[in-house]
Amino acid sequence: MTKQEYVEKLSEYRARVWGAVEGLSDEQLSEPMGEGKWSIKDTLGHLSAWEGEAVHAFEQKARGERPTMGDITDFDAWNEVESGKRKDWSADQIRQELKGNRDRLMEIVAAIPEDEKIWAPERATARILGTLIDHDRHHLESIRRYVETK
Repeated sequence: MTKQEYVEKLSEYRARVWGAVEGLSDEQLSEPMGEGKWSIKDTLGHLSAWEGEAVHAFEQKARGERPTMGDITDFDAWNEVESGKRKDWSADQIRQELKGNRDRLMEIVAAIPEDEKIWAPERATARILGTLIDHDRHHLESIRRYVETK
C-alpha cells in the first residue's frame, strides 16, 4: 500500500469503530460483552493502549532510538497490565485517549516521506500501521456483534 492508502484505511476503520459505539451510553459501554469478556470501553482502551505504543515506537525511531514495541512478546500479560491502568477510567477518558493517540499517530504519518522504500510491506512503518488497521477491524467486528444483540 502507499502512504495515502494507509492513511485512508486508518481513517476508514477508526470511523467505523466510532460509528459502532456512537449513541451508546457510558453504562452500555461499560457492560462486559460476555462472561469474562471486556466491555466496549475496555476494548477501546485496549485499542488506545496499542496505538499509544505505536506512537511511542515512531517517536523513538525519530530520535534514532530502537523502538521498544518489539520487546513486547507476552501480549496477554501486556494487555492485562494496560487494561488494569485504565480499569477505573471513565468512558470519556478512554475516548479522549483514543482520539489523542490517533491524532498524534496521524501527525507522525503525515510527516513521513512518501518514499516507496519506507512504505514497503516488510518495513516497520507498513507493518505497524497495517497491524493497527487489522486491530481496529478485528475489534470492530466483536463490538458490532455485541451491539447487534442489544
